[in-house]
Amino acid sequence: MRLVRIKEAPAQPGKAIQAKWTTRRERAKLRALIVKAKKQGDLRTWRRGKAVRDYLNGKTVLAIVAELEVVRASVNQWLRWYDTAGTEALRPRKAPGPAPRLDVGQREALTRLIEEGPQAAGYTGGIWTGPRIGDLIRRRFGVRYHNHHIPRLLHRLGFSVQRPRKRLARADKAAQELWITKRLPAIRRKAARCRGVVVFEDEASFWQDGSLHRTWSRVGVQPRVDTYGLRKTAHIFGAVALDTAKFTFRFAPVFNGTTFFEFLRQLVCRHQGRKVFLIIDNGPCHHLDDDGKRWLRKNRHLIELHRLPAYSPEFMPMEGIWKTTRKLTTHNAFFVTPDQRDAKLTETFNVFQRRPEVIAAHVARFR
Repeated sequence: MRLVRIKEAPAQPGKAIQAKWTTRRERAKLRALIVKAKKQGDLRTWRRGKAVRDYLNGKTVLAIVAELEVVRASVNQWLRWYDTAGTEALRPRKAPGPAPRLDVGQREALTRLIEEGPQAAGYTGGIWTGPRIGDLIRRRFGVRYHNHHIPRLLHRLGFSVQRPRKRLARADKAAQELWITKRLPAIRRKAARCRGVVVFEDEASFWQDGSLHRTWSRVGVQPRVDTYGLRKTAHIFGAVALDTAKFTFRFAPVFNGTTFFEFLRQLVCRHQGRKVFLIIDNGPCHHLDDDGKRWLRKNRHLIELHRLPAYSPEFMPMEGIWKTTRKLTTHNAFFVTPDQRDAKLTETFNVFQRRPEVIAAHVARFR
């Protein structure tokens, strides 16, 4: 008896797809995918969607291959995807990539180590660099990463490159925490009850030579800037109000208790009608003589002093204002005479007084 193989007739165009993927709703999803891919310039997704739509509309695979200029195997694969999971199967998917070399627990441990700082991990200095973190991972977890991969890993862990703020190593961290969480809020509440004003005060010195910053020059040729080599210094008291960034300044021949006392009297006049709650550091010029102390006791309804914790310049917004002053006034500047420098400083301080928004960001973080 002879066996005869019966050939199955090939499926007609559009008939090889399951009926559940040819409904009106699924076709609408397919059209939306094609339109979105075209708008986004996603050629690969657009080709997949158009190939499937044309097939459902009766085109043959060979005709689709010729129109889209792709190989037949690709069209057949797209049709199989669609027949398996519908329109969702045609959407682009990111390749999963290899399994992470650090498991979840190790990544959490690495996050804690980075947050504790380099010194706690046994390194010298307080700056995390990519190679240093790579060395930390190798020593703690036995995993080696290329230096170029470390930034990608850190971004996934929620870290970014930032400019650090200096903190003096001799500072009392407990006293600083108490100041920022308890004492400063208490001073602000006390000022609010009497409609007073919280003011931060500090001093700064500016040399006649100014400071060199950056300038354009030919590659390989270090520029030279002529100066007189003079350090004739301008001594300046400065103060800024916490609520309005109202700025006050005073030139002084020297920094001592007498010139500080004169500035206190100026501040009281400047904020006339409001009690001044003055926050100062522990500089030697802030120690008043007997006359100054008597005046302070007599006028305690107008002004009272509060001192920052020792070695805590990061809690003094005037530090940032002095930095802005140097940037606007003395960076890359050349002053022939001290009067020329003082005039430029005065001009900058007048800008601060007319436009407090220029320096408001320095005090905003303490509000």
